[in-house]
Amino acid sequence: MLISQIKSDSLIARKARQTDTATLLTTLYSEASMIGKNAGNRESTDVEVLQVIEKFVKNANEVKNILLKNNKDASNIISEIIVLSKYLPQKMTYEELECVVKEIIMDLKGLINMQIQIGQVMGSLKKNYSNQYDGKMASEIVKKELVK
Repeated sequence: MLISQIKSDSLIARKARQTDTATLLTTLYSEASMIGKNAGNRESTDVEVLQVIEKFVKNANEVKNILLKNNKDASNIISEIIVLSKYLPQKMTYEELECVVKEIIMDLKGLINMQIQIGQVMGSLKKNYSNQYDGKMASEIVKKELVK
């Protein structure tokens, strides 16, 4: 499981005296494991852990952009993003996502209302391909394909 990998990598970083990486991974592990504990004292699922990682990456990107905008050093934040990105699955390319969307739309033929179709397609994407695609890109493709 992903949570175990993060805990293991945190220990390895601590032993290697990589304090910044160890601190980041320890914080990530703590926050990710709390989700499962708060939801019935269980281990967090990979999907839940990925959501936490994505939140960390999003926040780090926002900080990086602010630092760069103000001509400040963002190298530590960039290093954090690199470490965190190793745990995220590879995102689908535009072409791969377009194929998946077309397949889902073919499966859902017969729906009349475009708004319902958009919701159905996006819901199916989230259910079957969670964390494997860019949501904004998916939304654009779905709208483009449904207008045809």
